[in-house]
Amino acid sequence: MEKIDLNGLYEDYLKKVVKDNPSKYSDVESLEVDIGHLTDLWENTPELKLNSLSPREFVADLAVKHELYDYAEDCLEAGFEVADVVCFELLKQPDVEEFLARLLVSEIKDAQMLGAVLLREKGGEKVINVFLEAIINPNYNDEVKKIAYEFLCESEPTVVDKILALINDIKESEQGILVEIMAEYKGNKAVFFWLVTMLFRAEDVALYAKLLGKYEDETAIDILKSFATDNDINYVEYVEIRNAVERLGGEFDIEKDFTNDELYAYLKGADITDPEADVQ
Repeated sequence: MEKIDLNGLYEDYLKKVVKDNPSKYSDVESLEVDIGHLTDLWENTPELKLNSLSPREFVADLAVKHELYDYAEDCLEAGFEVADVVCFELLKQPDVEEFLARLLVSEIKDAQMLGAVLLREKGGEKVINVFLEAIINPNYNDEVKKIAYEFLCESEPTVVDKILALINDIKESEQGILVEIMAEYKGNKAVFFWLVTMLFRAEDVALYAKLLGKYEDETAIDILKSFATDNDINYVEYVEIRNAVERLGGEFDIEKDFTNDELYAYLKGADITDPEADVQ
């Protein structure tokens, strides 16, 4: 398949528009005002280099011929930016999740990010499954995992059921991020118990104290106070537990000795008061 750079054609089109209308498009701001209209016009205008098809007709024809995915990969391999008109057509394909999932582990430059961004745009149950795999599988890069994490935190409540179905089969060291995702979905006792479990593992007491405070289950008040009383915690952990208890409407009157805590000593020496309670 001929590697046609649609994005390059689009840029050439804009350059010609600016050249032909110097008074109207004398600066970037004036061009930006019309960019939506100009883009729509370009996408629907026949182009000789596309066999007199418009860009939209060109990519629609690729889809009909089942060549759209190959074209997108060809663009990536050639170092072309995949044009928006191609991305829009990709998102219309009923089986695009499978193709985009393959891009997430592709070695082609920029393929992984394109796959992640378009999956986020597509959304839906299939995307939830793909992104859960990305979260727990070490073969996915950190940028992909970040997009997956953000999507799962703002997705549908079915995310919780899917995570609960698999979390017990995952190594303890990798369960934390899944618990953090579930913590975004309030009112589920199973999630609450997982937050308490992570707190008592003492891997990141401050984090899970904070998440319990935000989970809006008052049952956590006594649990947090008991944890602070019975365990040797540092000053940061103490502050987060106190903040969590107070956020949940409880009173926190537990005193601890932080004489040997470096952060506490620093704050006291610098005459800095306790950090503000995080109630966001």
